[in-house]
Amino acid sequence: MIPLLKYTAEEVDEYYAKVTPEMVRASLAKDRHDWFDLLNLVSPAAYPFMDEMRRKARLARIKYYGKTVSVYAPLYIGNTCVNHCRYCDFRREHTGTVRRNLTLDEIRVEAEAIRASGIDNLLIVAGEDPKVNSVEHFCDVARLLKPMFSNLSLEVAPQTEEGYRAMFEAGFESLTCFQETYDQERYKFFHPAGPKSDYEWRLWTQLRAGRAGFRILGCAFLLGLTPWRREAASLAAHALYLMKECYESKIQFAFPRFCRVEGGFVPPCEVDERDVDLMMLAFRIVFPQCCMTVSTREAPKFRDYIVQVAADNMSAGSRVTPGGYAVLEKEHAADVAQFTLTDRRPPKEVYEAIKANGQEVVFKNWDNRI
Repeated sequence: MIPLLKYTAEEVDEYYAKVTPEMVRASLAKDRHDWFDLLNLVSPAAYPFMDEMRRKARLARIKYYGKTVSVYAPLYIGNTCVNHCRYCDFRREHTGTVRRNLTLDEIRVEAEAIRASGIDNLLIVAGEDPKVNSVEHFCDVARLLKPMFSNLSLEVAPQTEEGYRAMFEAGFESLTCFQETYDQERYKFFHPAGPKSDYEWRLWTQLRAGRAGFRILGCAFLLGLTPWRREAASLAAHALYLMKECYESKIQFAFPRFCRVEGGFVPPCEVDERDVDLMMLAFRIVFPQCCMTVSTREAPKFRDYIVQVAADNMSAGSRVTPGGYAVLEKEHAADVAQFTLTDRRPPKEVYEAIKANGQEVVFKNWDNRI
């Protein structure tokens, strides 16, 4: 469990087991919610209430985000990595990955291809390789891309507060960092070596970024590494802490799930779609004002549904390998991704699906002149 909690994992499990239908009804009837309401709404006792949860979550989503869906695209600028994460195809010892770090010219080509699809919100992703992906390099990337996009986000290795301040000043405004798992013992097992093996350094990433001025702080764990209800309790506690300490920033949730593929990593605690649904509904109800992203690891049908009742943000036409949008096509090279995409629709199809549900696609969700 996250160190912020005074409860052990076993005590949280005991609480979940004691949640009754009456406790779920009481949480649904409230206008303001706390950490225990989140536990009630993700407990096994909440399954029979999912239709009611959808209604309440939809109202909360409309109140804060209307009928809009923000879209973005990830741009992987490098996949060399010094870490040894047991589940990741970018890990240092994995021999099946073609290693590449894009030059600034190649990054520009990739960005132009993304911008041509209408997307104005870009997420920069890179492996942890301090010799290549330094703060100075990320600042160069920001200065290159800021004239092209209204919002630049980061999903890279944790940095110092000073490093984040430099990147914020260069043009980045949003940050995402997956804790992977809040279970400290399992964290050590899944991250046996490399800078990422430092649990505490990664845990306080959002705090450092928030203090440096970042406008959106993204939090998540990987669904499938450990029992998800324990992780959900820690994620909620993490968010509540950040909302207090970084009150000028906005929290964003994501729920990336391992989906089993032949020859790929086998998650020890598999999570099904119904559980993802329950969790996202519960987080929307308890944290109505927070941003929420739905992963391309989920099927198109589920993504199209969940942005109507819970999530307000989704990627479109994602490529999860360096050069995947344009550079590899020019070189006729293979696309070796970090993980398997389930929603492979091109951007236009994603936009059409959003509109078919009576929602509006938002390409630009921030302007520094405002």
